[in-house]
Amino acid sequence: MTLDAASVRAVAKKDFQDAVRSRLLWALSVLFVLFAGGMAYLYTEIQNASGNELAALDLIFFLQSPVGLLIPLTGLLLGYKSVAGEIETGSVKILLSLPHSRGSVLLGKLFGRTGVLTVPILVGFAVAAVVVLALYPVFTAKYYLAFVAVTILFGLAYVSIAVAISAMTKSTSRAAVGIVSAFVAFNMLWEVIGYGIHYVVTLITEGDGVFFPGFANEAPTWFLFYQRLSPNGAFGGALTSALPRDSSFSEFFPSGDVPFYLADWFSLVILALWVIVPLYLGYLRFDAADL
Repeated sequence: MTLDAASVRAVAKKDFQDAVRSRLLWALSVLFVLFAGGMAYLYTEIQNASGNELAALDLIFFLQSPVGLLIPLTGLLLGYKSVAGEIETGSVKILLSLPHSRGSVLLGKLFGRTGVLTVPILVGFAVAAVVVLALYPVFTAKYYLAFVAVTILFGLAYVSIAVAISAMTKSTSRAAVGIVSAFVAFNMLWEVIGYGIHYVVTLITEGDGVFFPGFANEAPTWFLFYQRLSPNGAFGGALTSALPRDSSFSEFFPSGDVPFYLADWFSLVILALWVIVPLYLGYLRFDAADL
């Protein structure tokens, strides 16, 4: 992959400025402000009604599931037209007639679209932090900042997947089918398939099929690793690497001596691979394409 830093910056800057001009960045910022601020306030109402003490750490776990849906949706939608749209309109020929290699175009698109996602995340969770500071008696900034940082990496992974899919197709309609398939695969089917495999394995080895393996310390290591292999599973594991174990969700995390691939830090490696591998595969297809 031939890359030039100045070329990558130029493509990323243009992509980001296009989002600003089209008001996409502002729309996403409003969406994330309403989402993050609204969820923080909603959590206070739920906890106050139950009589429990408010704590920002518990809010993070409360946010994990909705963030695990919003970020994939936003990242995939942001990236699917990035290259396919340029190919479909023919503007990719103009782009490549400038001193930009195909690798630089792809990486620039990744950074530009990720910037369009990162700014709303920062703005939205900054507003949520104000709500937290105003209402929550227990707030540890480092955990909240770690949550935001892992969320940005999670978003980068999904933007990379979308840009890769876009680079593998020559039309936005095919790219749209690709991102819908990716969303369904990672957010709906991955876990179901894992339960199905667990059922078959236990049926063969124990003579009695079991779908649900229980909590982390009860499930076999291969099943836990399978869960961590998806972007969403890696996101959950990466969060545990940044948060304390003595939380109300600790039963979902494997404890004690575990293989390195179940260590929380390894989820960060998996998440990073979801950034690198799809983009590289997309580059191989894009570089060989006759435009």
